[in-house]
Formats: sequence, C-alpha cells, structure tokens
Amino acid sequence: MWRRGRGRGACPSGRRGLTLVEVLIALTVLAVFLLPVMIGFSQALIATSQSSISAAASSIARQMIEDLKAVSFDSIQSSAGRSSVDMRPGDLFFQVETKVTVVEPNDATLKGLKLVEVSVYLTGSKTPMVVLSTYFTPAGV
Repeated sequence: MWRRGRGRGACPSGRRGLTLVEVLIALTVLAVFLLPVMIGFSQALIATSQSSISAAASSIARQMIEDLKAVSFDSIQSSAGRSSVDMRPGDLFFQVETKVTVVEPNDATLKGLKLVEVSVYLTGSKTPMVVLSTYFTPAGV
C-alpha cells in the first residue's frame, strides 16, 4: 500500500513527475516555436553581413571619387583594368575599376565635361556591387 506524503517513493506534494511522453511532447512544441526564431536570426545575420560588405564597397567608391577631386582635371583618366583594395592586410576583398568618358554633347555649354564611373567588385565577381558616377568640369567652368 502506498501512503501519501510518507514512505519510500511517495511525492511530498502528492503529485507524480512527468512521463517520458509528456517531456517529448513539450520538447516538440518548443522546437516548433523555436525553429522559426532561429531561422529568422540566421537570416538577419546574413542580411547584416551583406549590408556591411555593401557599405564598405560604397565607401571605397566614394573615396575613389574624392581622390579624383584632389587631382587636376587633365590627369583624370580611366584605370587600365581593375585595381585591388585590401580590407585587411593580405586579404584582397574588392576590386575597383574607374572609367572616364569625355562628354561631347551637342550643347556647347556642356563641352569638356568628364563622366567618371567607379565600379567596385567583389574579388572574382563579374557584376559590380556598387557603381558611382559623377561629372567633372575643368577649372573655371
């Protein structure tokens, strides 16, 4: 005979513990709710990583255009092929290509402009991550 609250094997509160089936059902319900949350966190991590790489590429393109502003108008020329940009020493992460086109419009007031396009690629990629373009004018125009 079992006596409540006293003796060997009896629970002090009169309740039994959870069975293995109840524990498995609880874990299954927990997994069903936690799996989408974990997937959401992994997707957010991927999006954050991609946006930081894109922001770095934009920063490099803006810096290239600022560097071109510091040189004379006549020395602004296209780069021959792509040049590599290091994110960390020894890690070639981005490649930059600068294309300069002399604008020859029909309107004489726009004559002499240079269209500068700076394209930033991930190393080994054929499509640019970022393309920034601007017009340069000779001094005094």
